[in-house]
Amino acid sequence: MTDHADTTPMEIDRDKILATVDLNQCSESPGKNDSGNSDSSTRSYTDDFETLPSSGAVSDAHILDLDEYAVSMKEEGALKLQDAVVTSLFNISPATLGSFVSPTVNTFKAVFGTKDMQLVVWRKGLEVFIGTFEHHKSMKAYRFEHVAGFLIGYDGSWHLKVAASNAYSTPKWPDVWAGKFECQGGVAKMTIENEEMAIAKRASVLAATVIGGRYWELKTDVKIT
Repeated sequence: MTDHADTTPMEIDRDKILATVDLNQCSESPGKNDSGNSDSSTRSYTDDFETLPSSGAVSDAHILDLDEYAVSMKEEGALKLQDAVVTSLFNISPATLGSFVSPTVNTFKAVFGTKDMQLVVWRKGLEVFIGTFEHHKSMKAYRFEHVAGFLIGYDGSWHLKVAASNAYSTPKWPDVWAGKFECQGGVAKMTIENEEMAIAKRASVLAATVIGGRYWELKTDVKIT
């Protein structure tokens, strides 16, 4: 995998995606009022990483206590994607998470897995892209099962910008970062969430996929600049 050290701003916001999608083939989410928000105050976090304390605000990232999460996941609210991301990186190694949160690291990209459904966590500056994807070599395309984009505030809070599903791109990482996603039509059409609650719910589905898939146990390629 080639590492790209450019500082091109991420362009995966909803309007950019809509501009590249043929809406005659692909429908957006109806934006049902199913809340993806949750009260994280009762979720079990750890203090294993000093700068991500369990007492952090709901919008901050926290390290999940995976044993407690496995027991309580059915009783508690939706899982936060930022928690799933930092928990996965921490379980690779504390040093890996340290690189991700370091202000001196401009670009961080981790690709989990080498076949089937893979996971990418990609940060440039304060922007973060997360997605589960398959490489369809015969189609010369990546199919992203779930996609989400965040902006991290200087106070450490994570703000969701966009979420989508069943999005196709060329197998070129600069195109992925630029938000050049396409819909391939068919039964499973690309969905771009268009309401805050629906975006949060989609991100929570991705979070559950990340934690449930235990991607940190797979071979991981990490690039930093």
